[in-house]
Amino acid sequence: LRQLLPPDYEILDEASPEEIIQAVREHLNRALSYKALYKLVMTTHIQFDAPVFIMPCHLRIGEAYGLHLFEPRYRIMIRDLMNACENPEEASNGGQIRIRRSSDGVRRPPLLIHACLGSRLAPGEGACLVQVIWCNTYEYGTADVRLLPVAWCRLDRIWVRPNAGHLFYAKAMRLPSKKEYYYSL
Repeated sequence: LRQLLPPDYEILDEASPEEIIQAVREHLNRALSYKALYKLVMTTHIQFDAPVFIMPCHLRIGEAYGLHLFEPRYRIMIRDLMNACENPEEASNGGQIRIRRSSDGVRRPPLLIHACLGSRLAPGEGACLVQVIWCNTYEYGTADVRLLPVAWCRLDRIWVRPNAGHLFYAKAMRLPSKKEYYYSL
């Protein structure tokens, strides 16, 4: 629930769940029922749709890594992710990425799913949810990016985005966090 609040929102660490819910309601300027709040959290922080980057890897949550994206499908992916930021021009050219709030008031950072698979994608496979923390896009759309693994997830439904050079998207579910969990294939 705290993720629905801005980072600078002052609420005590020992605040009760009721106090946090009230703070979220006040921040979003609307009265949310528990059912509506559950749906908001479920669809923005637990289940989500995101583009999928496929490449064998060794990842740890919280350890940033860099990539050079050159395939046409990944050029489309990074362009779309940066265009969804509050400052797309600056964010695409090595500047600070400012996270935009969606119409429902929730912060939506540029996220993608890194599938560390050597084989085909399939429902039920594990993957990693990563946030783009830096991007420098070049003249023809290739890009250098810094990515930060933020959570493990399980792929649920997978599809190919039309007219995007076989760019995969997936509906995934965030898995409970485990300290020192290491994922590689």
